[in-house]
Amino acid sequence: MTGVRILLDEHVGRVFERLLRERGYGVEQAKDRFGERTNDAELLQWCAEESVLLFTNNAKDFEPLHRSHEHPGILLYRDQNLPDTDPEGLARAVDEVLTQYDLADVENELVEVDEWYDWLHE
Repeated sequence: MTGVRILLDEHVGRVFERLLRERGYGVEQAKDRFGERTNDAELLQWCAEESVLLFTNNAKDFEPLHRSHEHPGILLYRDQNLPDTDPEGLARAVDEVLTQYDLADVENELVEVDEWYDWLHE
């Protein structure tokens, strides 16, 4: 799906970023735009203002923020190793989510990408 913009939260590697970009996504690293240790609420607010999906593994902070803030969608992965051990498989999971759902369907939703990854690898 081309044209979808995704902001990668801290700790998401460059290989995964490159794979998403090759698939036609507009991808940016939060650390490149905002520096290290950005306030999570401000990050989510920027995503809402710019209509950018957030890709993160920070469930501890973003699960509560997801319930209290409007946002275009949060793609959450819990296995912190996936972007490094199987970036291709994780990118396919993101593709599948955004093929199955329109952007309006993920608005204000927290999508568990690990579940999609597991489903694709059964």
